[in-house]
Amino acid sequence: MAASSGLNGLPVGVALAVRAETFSADLAARSWAIRQKSGHRAHLLLLQSDRGRASWHGTTVALEAPALLWLPGSLDAMIEVGPGAHGHLLSVDDDFLIKIVAGHAEALHLRRSSERVALIASEALPPALDSIVQSCSSIVAELRSPGFGGATLISSHWLLLCLQLWRLSTPQNDRNEVAARGGPALVGNFLQMVELHYRDGWPVARYANALGVTSDKLHAHCQREKNCGPRAIIHERLLREACTRLQQLDLPVEQIGYGLGFRDPAYFNRFFRKYRGASPGNYRRQIRLEHARSGPSYAAWP
Repeated sequence: MAASSGLNGLPVGVALAVRAETFSADLAARSWAIRQKSGHRAHLLLLQSDRGRASWHGTTVALEAPALLWLPGSLDAMIEVGPGAHGHLLSVDDDFLIKIVAGHAEALHLRRSSERVALIASEALPPALDSIVQSCSSIVAELRSPGFGGATLISSHWLLLCLQLWRLSTPQNDRNEVAARGGPALVGNFLQMVELHYRDGWPVARYANALGVTSDKLHAHCQREKNCGPRAIIHERLLREACTRLQQLDLPVEQIGYGLGFRDPAYFNRFFRKYRGASPGNYRRQIRLEHARSGPSYAAWP
């Protein structure tokens, strides 16, 4: 079934989740009041000329072009720019932003950088300025006049903006913080990353690279904190999801295997049998037989 479209031709979810405008305050100052009501929206201001200011929670900062200001979705704020200012103001719903970054190796870092205020100005911004202007302009243009694949284009440019924000707002020392701290912090981040990618077939080396450590270091800390290696943790999560789907879904076993990232049904069968001692089909029949014998329960009531 095709996704329903909003008034501008984009899917309704995208049309509601993203807003963007190009402003040019040639004759008079402009201001925007940000009020978080139902749901949270993050805001990105790119000031390309003149100056302005922003305030939130009793804090006021001066803005002088070129400047990039990121306000997370948890903040009420006021933004003002003076006559002669021009630039872009974009906003995005937090849930939509999470979906944009979730499937990427840098998801943890991108999410963290999007949850705090960031102001990048002076000499730090110009090296990335052209790329940021291009992404902002593309989002504005696509919202005004959407074409084929408009939702993908908008999501891609938001991802690029998030990557630039992460690079510009995070010192190199902080980027390596997880690797330096190790221990529970490293393993905790690994577990979060497994939740994002356990269906993607990532090898341990790719997880380690995304976390900024070697495979050996990741293995050592997982062994210390969880008493098993990272590969076992990935397999356990995959097996748990396979059991859940076999119990709850009426899909063929092969289709469940494909949905979990197994390209070969025979490999899915061997993987499952290794850890559960039964094939996926036999496991499903056994579980359903046990449920039938136990009869209906209050837990099954709607």
